[in-house]
Amino acid sequence: MDYKDIRHTAAKRLALNSGDCVSLMVFQFSLAALLVLCESTLYLSLRSVGHTWLYSRAELLAGRNSTWLFWISKTIVEFALIAPCFGLTRRLFLDVAIGNRMSETKMYISAHSVSFYSGAFYASLIQLFIKLTVITPGLLTSYGIYYWAREITLNELTSGALFALTACLSMTAVWTFVSVRFFISLALTPYIMALNPRANIFDACDQSVKMMEGKHMRYLSFLFYFVRFVPSMLLVYPFFLVYPYFKVSYALFMSEMLGEKNNDRLPGMIKRWKKYQ
Repeated sequence: MDYKDIRHTAAKRLALNSGDCVSLMVFQFSLAALLVLCESTLYLSLRSVGHTWLYSRAELLAGRNSTWLFWISKTIVEFALIAPCFGLTRRLFLDVAIGNRMSETKMYISAHSVSFYSGAFYASLIQLFIKLTVITPGLLTSYGIYYWAREITLNELTSGALFALTACLSMTAVWTFVSVRFFISLALTPYIMALNPRANIFDACDQSVKMMEGKHMRYLSFLFYFVRFVPSMLLVYPFFLVYPYFKVSYALFMSEMLGEKNNDRLPGMIKRWKKYQ
């Protein structure tokens, strides 16, 4: 299907499942709001006992062990909560896009919640680790820009400092391009895992990179179509229509990008589960 067909099909599927899609959207943003609330409560609690240094950026840059341990622990807990839940909504939006019954998927995941959530957490963690590994050189060169710009501002301009600043700027620009390209190459990975929860995450990443080769501009052009809806989403009410429409369209687009590799294993797993239930 071309873009027009995808959007038209997504609109029809959304019209048939509008209530479920809005519920999924509310669930996602309720989860995000819960994390913000917990984060605010934790900060206010620490401030009341004089431990705001745990949130200090200066302490992080200074390498204080307790601050790093606090941030790492907090991030892992938040990630363990949000990643599997977002994986669940991704799978359910995919069901809407390809015309599967959401009720059966919900029943199966509810019955296998431990394996599903642990698998989703592991897959999300591996993807995050890979992306952080790729983007780390760019972060280091970005810090180099900050350091040498500050050095030039506070001290006199020297040819060595100017060369170092220029080199950091160039490397940051190059690595930003490389990172964005690689992130797009991994775009199919969550949907490969959603279609086959028992797939190996490393194989899924490798397959995504191979299948996205030469399709980066097609992916970006699809996303750019929805940029025009951003101003209307600021009015809040259109958000309840635009966001589910985007999620269903995106899931259908990812399904089309998979092509012949679009083999949904979950219906077969549900049938076997019902047979031996």
